[in-house]
Amino acid sequence: MHAGLEERAAFAIRQANENDLTPITRFDEMGGSRQQEIVNGCCLVAEQHGQVVAYASLQPSGLLGQPLLSYLCTAPTARRQGIGRQLVEAIQRIARGRMLLSSTEDWCVASQKIFTALGWRKIGELAGVNKDGSTEYFYAIDLNTKPED
Repeated sequence: MHAGLEERAAFAIRQANENDLTPITRFDEMGGSRQQEIVNGCCLVAEQHGQVVAYASLQPSGLLGQPLLSYLCTAPTARRQGIGRQLVEAIQRIARGRMLLSSTEDWCVASQKIFTALGWRKIGELAGVNKDGSTEYFYAIDLNTKPED
């Protein structure tokens, strides 16, 4: 692989902190603020070349008492590099031993591909519930660990 491509793909995932709020707002397409999630220790960020380029948020008992991957967003310049998938895998490690839930719009094929590739199953949909009229797809993955024999 060309050295420049290897360098471009390098990124690190870490716990978000208050200093990450401003960089997140530059690319956040979800609306609202991630401040409370950061304060609660429920937000991870991905850094590339010292810049925050993506984040994922977890609500530990977000839906029906199960953890909810509530937000996943990658800056347009950092997409298609596996960063979103790595953030979802990091959230899965945090939620290990539980059922993890999430949702995405019908037009968000990138998130759907991540979920499918990681073994999530589509568990339902609500047609036309989003402001843009799109359908929301709901996904789940069982992260319960099986006892050793």
